Amino acid sequence: MISAGDWTARAYLARTFTDRLLGNRRLPRDAAVVLPTRSVHSFGQREPIEIVGLDARMIVVATKTLMPNRISVMPSARMIVEFPCGSPVPQVADRIVMARG
Repeated sequence: MISAGDWTARAYLARTFTDRLLGNRRLPRDAAVVLPTRSVHSFGQREPIEIVGLDARMIVVATKTLMPNRISVMPSARMIVEFPCGSPVPQVADRIVMARG
């Protein structure tokens, strides 16, 4: 689980190459994936995805809707969280808390 204030989402950490490659395509529709990277792609996606960049202190530094078959780089991010399009996402400057759940 990841949360910021009263906002909460179920999230999975991408640990393997395959997890990073496939992103949220293998997850339940309402889940997010946490990627330890500064860039992501949406190749193979049929719908846009919401991406949130986190710095080393887990502060949201950027949010963006990424259209299918695109690449996005967030230079100030240390992690990126991918959400299904239309999901509520934290706002810039929110602090994210991760918890096992």
